[in-house]
Amino acid sequence: MKSKKLMTLSIIFLLIVQLTGCSREKSAANEIAPVDRDKIKMMSIKYGNAVPNKEFTDTEQINNLLDYLNDIKFSKMSIKQEEEIFDKGNVFYLDSTFLIQLMEYTHGVSKAEIILISEKELVLPDSETMGKGRTVSYINMNDNSSLNAVKKIYSLAKEAMD
Repeated sequence: MKSKKLMTLSIIFLLIVQLTGCSREKSAANEIAPVDRDKIKMMSIKYGNAVPNKEFTDTEQINNLLDYLNDIKFSKMSIKQEEEIFDKGNVFYLDSTFLIQLMEYTHGVSKAEIILISEKELVLPDSETMGKGRTVSYINMNDNSSLNAVKKIYSLAKEAMD
């Protein structure tokens, strides 16, 4: 009888551990928008209404961006947060907003997109959900490490566009 209860409790415990492990929310850039740094050959940057995009193939610049991105912790955005931050798409027309696309081939399909809204706000769309109805987005957390990395990425994008 005791061993049967112990076995049942063990099974319940293992199920709980398994379920909580599988439902862990993504919080790192490489979980949200995984890219193989060795395969990324081009970075395209656009801001506001600027046309055309500026494209860069400098691997040092691309690697710096990826290093900064890996220093950022993210949290999943609610639909309400997305509505407030994206302001019905108006945020994409502001000269302070940068859209960065990372590609494996020049003029290829984007492997990851980075939306820089300001020196303090970076949004990373989930690669798995892009093009499948609603794209889940993640925003940087407000810890010092994340904020410093966002500021460095923003500076990198701004300098590249000047």
